[in-house]
Amino acid sequence: MKQAFYVLTDFLEDPDFIRWVKHPDETQDAYWQQFLDAHPDKKPVVEMARQYILVFVEQTGQQQPTAAQSEMMRQYIQKHVQAEKEEKVTTPFTRTTGTTWGWLRMAASITLVISIGLGAYWYSQTQMVQPESYQQFKKANLAGTKEARNDTDKPLTVLLSDGSSVVLQPGSRLSYPDTFQQREVYLTGKAFFEIVKDPARPFLVYTHGIATKVLGTSFMVDAPESGEPIKVAVKTGRVAVYALDESASVRKKAADPELEGLVLTPNQSAEYSVESRRLVRMPDSGWVFTQPETQVVARQSFDFDETPVPEVFRTLEKAYGVHIVYDETMLGKCSLSASLMGQPFHDKLAVVCKALEAQYAIQGNQVTITGGQRCQ
Repeated sequence: MKQAFYVLTDFLEDPDFIRWVKHPDETQDAYWQQFLDAHPDKKPVVEMARQYILVFVEQTGQQQPTAAQSEMMRQYIQKHVQAEKEEKVTTPFTRTTGTTWGWLRMAASITLVISIGLGAYWYSQTQMVQPESYQQFKKANLAGTKEARNDTDKPLTVLLSDGSSVVLQPGSRLSYPDTFQQREVYLTGKAFFEIVKDPARPFLVYTHGIATKVLGTSFMVDAPESGEPIKVAVKTGRVAVYALDESASVRKKAADPELEGLVLTPNQSAEYSVESRRLVRMPDSGWVFTQPETQVVARQSFDFDETPVPEVFRTLEKAYGVHIVYDETMLGKCSLSASLMGQPFHDKLAVVCKALEAQYAIQGNQVTITGGQRCQ
């Protein structure tokens, strides 16, 4: 059967499609993007099949639904199983104990009709919790989207293709394009952003409730999955915050270098209630960046005044979760005077190395400093 005529079950039984969903690579991404471009009417079916596979493949722990979503989905399946029983279809269904994934493994053996029902339910739920702007984000970056997950107990620094840096807190994740066409990312959890200034190309951070638009600044976003309020706090520069349900054209607004919406300046913050869908400005929020629970990178001033270079490097290591390797006999007695507040990680390293007449290279979470002028 030609793929142009595929229905949901055909995609679910297609080994190439399943392989792409489970282990995407550039070749497969390009193939399926070409297919969707040629057959845009199949996009809802493809997304439904993709979500179905992600839910039922055991290795997709990162895609687990919340306990509430899991219970709602279980009830949805149980309802349809009951309907099947009434039609003389004897397919037993019992709730398993243990993790919320136990019933999913049981559900995998239910009739295909019920499975398709779950796929439709999951897709509809995804559409509800992920607003139109997120769907547009995924669509625009289908072939090159990466996901950074911080499964450690330390900060994780993500370096973006435009030079911006994002420090993810433990348990957080960031979806972003390998190469930016439009500067936009999607965040779940908490992160501190330091964005390269580019007035002609605004930077957009999506969460499941709001979009934060910046031209170049540093700010913190806290977007928990639990349904608690989403918070945005600005350290330097200016940002504009939009409630996604009130701004269907947010992507069009993102291309406009003007900052419209709820504009925040340093030490200001906003809070979005997922339950009431209200976005409000909070009172003076300078205290946010002094609290112990706030990320180290957000609390740090990065103002150095004749500060010994070893101390500068320790400050950067703690803030960004990296390890800096350098020649202590060469640079150990050097000092630095500079204000690096709000600058992305790359820019901070560039300033430090310029002062030391050194160079830097980044490999994973290790920064290697080479060269430099010996200090006495």
